Amino acid sequence: MSELIKGFCLHGREKIVPNSGASVISNTSVIDMEIPELKEGEILAQTLYTGICGSDNSACLGKPNFDWVERPRVIGHECSAKILELGPGDHGDLKVGDIFTPLAMLGCQKEDCPACSIAKWNLCPSKQILGFHRNGGFGQQMILESDRVVPFIDKLTPEQGALVEPLSVVVNAIYNKCNIRPGMDVVVTGCGIIGLMAAELARAAGARVAVTGIEHDRSRRLKLAQERGFITIIVSEDKSLITHLEEGVVDNDGLPFGTNNKVDLLIECSGVPKVLSEAGFAVKPEGDICVIATYPRTVEINATHLTRSSQNMRGSMGSCRDDYMVAQKLLVQNVFPSEHYINLYDFEDVQQAFEDSIKANNIKAVVKMN
Repeated sequence: MSELIKGFCLHGREKIVPNSGASVISNTSVIDMEIPELKEGEILAQTLYTGICGSDNSACLGKPNFDWVERPRVIGHECSAKILELGPGDHGDLKVGDIFTPLAMLGCQKEDCPACSIAKWNLCPSKQILGFHRNGGFGQQMILESDRVVPFIDKLTPEQGALVEPLSVVVNAIYNKCNIRPGMDVVVTGCGIIGLMAAELARAAGARVAVTGIEHDRSRRLKLAQERGFITIIVSEDKSLITHLEEGVVDNDGLPFGTNNKVDLLIECSGVPKVLSEAGFAVKPEGDICVIATYPRTVEINATHLTRSSQNMRGSMGSCRDDYMVAQKLLVQNVFPSEHYINLYDFEDVQQAFEDSIKANNIKAVVKMN
């Protein structure tokens, strides 16, 4: 194969601080890509739509928790695609023309792997992440292992397909880690797409939900959250979530939110170390904290408070094939109404899409790749 196609490539490691005057995309560029020959078990796919993940943004900014990403690398793991060619080997029922979304994480699949032996590739210590360990969805074509392919269910659109992976991450957290019951009061810290997805699914499970953000989020992400019927809380260095709860938060009907200034469950999606450090003080005794975010440095936790409050703190890493299937159903059934959240860009504007995403000037950037 010698056809040249384009891709959005991460190549630098410079530490970039948004709003410091430096270009937030200076570690990246649009490149010409040459597609190599397919190896055993690989397929060639045309990328249809690709979403920008917070982890993509972090890698572009050179954050230390993404130093391990090899450069140069065509990033992207939230995408929909169409099979163009099957390489050597057995590909099961897959055929040219199939529309699918790829599993972001591929495990080692060894029989003695504690994670892979129970089909939890997302927990495999040797997992390979699409867009980080091999070129991914921000190439107009991509080569990947056919084991990653998750075929579309009926009625799922290619545009929605770009949201399956992030929604599957939230599916794993909400349905496998959080015991949400009707009538619970839940705070979601962080109003990026993962936070907003968590809010939608928590409410669908019967909870009353508040979403936090910073002042910059007021006119866009928190505005949308408010329009969707969620309680919104603007936090700052001077007024934390704890302070808001102590002063009293009310829902959109004027009813008190929380009990004795505490909530039943906090879902941490901000990735801000201080937010996680303080999370236990926002949650009632025997309440729960679910951590979806990752952090740029080690986070200190008041373990004594956690013990004395008998609270539960659980992390939730990625997702597996079963979560992808549930996410597809939630999109088709409009449990997660994707039309409210997608900001669509053409590939010609991919750099602008990343700049807007890194600066939190959109909700969820999805790029039409071809």
